[in-house]
Amino acid sequence: MDKLKKMALFCRVVELGSFAAVADDQGVTPAIVGRHVADLENLLGLRLLSRTTRSMEVTDEGRRYYKGCRDALDQVATLEQNISNKEKRDPSGIIRLSAPEGLAIPYLLDLIESFRVRYPDVTFDLLLDNAKTDFVAEGTDIAIRLAIALEDSSLIIRKLGETEFVLLAAPSYLMKRGEPENLEDLSSHDCISFGASKIGDGWPVLTAKGIRKIRQPWKMVVNHTQSHKEAIKRGMGVGLLPRIMAEDMINEGLVRQISLDVEFPKIGIYLVYPSRDLQPRRVRLFLDHVYQAFAV
Repeated sequence: MDKLKKMALFCRVVELGSFAAVADDQGVTPAIVGRHVADLENLLGLRLLSRTTRSMEVTDEGRRYYKGCRDALDQVATLEQNISNKEKRDPSGIIRLSAPEGLAIPYLLDLIESFRVRYPDVTFDLLLDNAKTDFVAEGTDIAIRLAIALEDSSLIIRKLGETEFVLLAAPSYLMKRGEPENLEDLSSHDCISFGASKIGDGWPVLTAKGIRKIRQPWKMVVNHTQSHKEAIKRGMGVGLLPRIMAEDMINEGLVRQISLDVEFPKIGIYLVYPSRDLQPRRVRLFLDHVYQAFAV
């Protein structure tokens, strides 16, 4: 096996997390995968993976080598595409997309579905979580993130738009407990916190001095958006959500927005991706597709 193929195999090990998963993906045995990774380590004189009988971790050197391998493989693939005139044909391959799980339905699935109508040979590896994306470890091409602000980095960050926080409760809850009119009233209500949120364990409110977090004696903390929405719909308490994630419930009358004597901050919707000189055509096309969908 030539060195480029060994590099590609190593990248899949980092992305899939085990020799067994890569063996299944590539149609070979785990021993063959391990042998080719060992060949690379011997050539480099470096330990790329720290392996035990129970776990496997990528070393610091392995992470740096993975990034270089991934960039090199993408550039080779793009070069071959250009030389063979594939730019004039329909693109193919995998797009690895990371986003908060609360955006999957309907927004991301709508975007992917409409894109694949036009480019059916492109497939998607969709990673849904609320954590910061590690582009190297996860092999991610594009991330969509919601944040009040994003720190500057070596990544390309493009703002797609904004949404707002909305305080919500089910009609059944409000009929039983009454509607709060100010922050002080919330202390006597059942409040639900989204534990995986970037804002921590408090709800953000705008003040003359900036953003302040208000904390309640939470009746429940949940780190899954759909479960959070379901708890609010069932009348289990008052919750705070980005409007983009709650629009469906509001429009269907399943929940009502509560207006208080405070203002919640806007949340930016950001598209984030690594800066690569030779980006695969499928990724460029999908980026354009997202821009058009958000009309930016």
